[in-house]
Amino acid sequence: MSTAENKAVFLSYASQDAAAAQRLCEALRSAGVEVWFDQSELRGGDAWDQKIKRQIKECALFMPVISANTNARAEGYFRLEWKLAVDRSHLMADDAPFLFPVVIDEMADAAARVPDRFRDVQWTRLGTKDTPESLAARVVMLLAGDGETARARPPGRADGAAPVVKESKRSFRWIGNIAAIGGILMGLVYALRPAEWRRRPEKPAPAATPAAVALQSTSTAPMSPARQLAEKARKLIEELDSTPDDYATAEGLLKRALELDPNDGLTLATSSLLNSLYLSRGFARGDTRRETARSHAERAVKLAPELPDAWLALGRVAFTADPARSEEALRQGLKLAPNDGRLLIAVGGLYRRQNRMEEALAAYELAAAQPDSRALARYDQYLINFYLGRFAEADRCLREGLTAARTVNMVAARALLDVTWRGHTAEALQVLAEAPAALRGQPRAVVAAVLVSLMARQPDGALRALDRLPADYINDAWFTGPKALLTGLAQAQAGRPEAARLAWEAGLAVVQRRLQESPNDSEQHVRLGELLAWTGQPEAALREAKIVHELTRGRDPGWTHSTARIHAALGRADDAVPLLKQMLEVPPSQRWPLTPALLRIDPLWDKLRGDPRFQALCVEPEAKK
Repeated sequence: MSTAENKAVFLSYASQDAAAAQRLCEALRSAGVEVWFDQSELRGGDAWDQKIKRQIKECALFMPVISANTNARAEGYFRLEWKLAVDRSHLMADDAPFLFPVVIDEMADAAARVPDRFRDVQWTRLGTKDTPESLAARVVMLLAGDGETARARPPGRADGAAPVVKESKRSFRWIGNIAAIGGILMGLVYALRPAEWRRRPEKPAPAATPAAVALQSTSTAPMSPARQLAEKARKLIEELDSTPDDYATAEGLLKRALELDPNDGLTLATSSLLNSLYLSRGFARGDTRRETARSHAERAVKLAPELPDAWLALGRVAFTADPARSEEALRQGLKLAPNDGRLLIAVGGLYRRQNRMEEALAAYELAAAQPDSRALARYDQYLINFYLGRFAEADRCLREGLTAARTVNMVAARALLDVTWRGHTAEALQVLAEAPAALRGQPRAVVAAVLVSLMARQPDGALRALDRLPADYINDAWFTGPKALLTGLAQAQAGRPEAARLAWEAGLAVVQRRLQESPNDSEQHVRLGELLAWTGQPEAALREAKIVHELTRGRDPGWTHSTARIHAALGRADDAVPLLKQMLEVPPSQRWPLTPALLRIDPLWDKLRGDPRFQALCVEPEAKK
């Protein structure tokens, strides 16, 4: 595949620069650029080597991240990537833009340990006059230039003089034309991206929604640029294995679409759905997304009441705040598209939030009759049964869902069901290890691997998995909190108390920053209390437990965000055991249930194990009988 057919950027970096590379990646994706950003555990294997070679051979732009860290390492996988890129560049014309080095610190040009070929092109330095956003804008221009942007001079000269960058007439002509191509640029980039960059098994393209079919049938004219971008964003967020990266890419597409046409009903409906899904998937939090979802849904219904997507968006927005309005909107959508699996699944989700579980299961059963929504419907049925502690039925639904589509959510669910139901850590780890490579590297599978490894008393496995998560905070349905909390637990389990303390102190800074923005966030106060407890600050930890109790009065947060975690970290069995006993007897709905199996294997409760009352909680009900 030639670069003309592929408008993606390959981001190459040393593992020590993962955080900086993540920021670069986010800036590029926000600008609508497809980025191949490796966060996988598979670096170095034969299969991975072949994939790297193929991606470097096919990418449009190769972006090596140069830093003091790369200079300090004589060896590293990134050096193989650099060599492969240089080898490919020898086959290109001298003025073809391909190598795009980026320096992220004060590394001197002359001292940089880089291939000579890198010195033949202009370098970008972040932190001086360039920012990730300005860099992203330049990349967008390069990708649109079809090879016509003149190549700049190298970063340094033999005489030590500063580089002189000259633009050719061709370059100025190209810049002069950028306004004309801006309206179609985003659509071009994403229309041409290859499927294998999704880093997941190949699967059939999703069926067109009733909205898309209606749009095509009511007009012989091509879809507007805004609707083309919205449709690409919709496909991204509706894939069974959509990731936070997919959502970030979709958000960039929708931002551009709304700039082109702020009054397009389909674009507004898709934007509303994106923001609602950000919240429901646990990828983001906050009132801003909730308000954006509401306002865009209401405008979509007003502007395009004939679109099922508009009613779907409005129905999802009103799930919690106004269930009656939500049900009315979803049923209006079903009048327009009776067999739309997305609407049926949304109805099931609404019933689930109202604790109308049997009605929810029935709605999901109708959705499972539609081929394009069968896998998701089975997964949602699994969740209901899992939350209710009906583990055998949850297992059946999950196995049926896996036959329809093997997704990362289902693989992670399979592993977490094993530890929750039976305490089988070895089987859970095996499930994760046998998943396709493309699934194992995704954040949901990584989080599951960390949690199960800690329960299996394999702390180094947990640390290896955590290394694949560059962000300092994890937003996932199975764990929400600072990455450093889990890192500290793993280091402590491995017998490295000083490393654990350093990790927990870093986690304290992360949580305290977040609490400055959301001081009444009870979940953040739980994490703060845990970290204070693990760092030996009992009085401060107990103050946080009191705050959590006041903020959650009348609401059951479940064991994952319960003050029982704070008391357990302090070894206060008198406070922790009654809370755990209550959660075992009356499991909270819509949350990961606590079980005797989890109490037996989870290191969170290790300081309680000598207490006979806790030991009694670890016995299965059948054994008690």
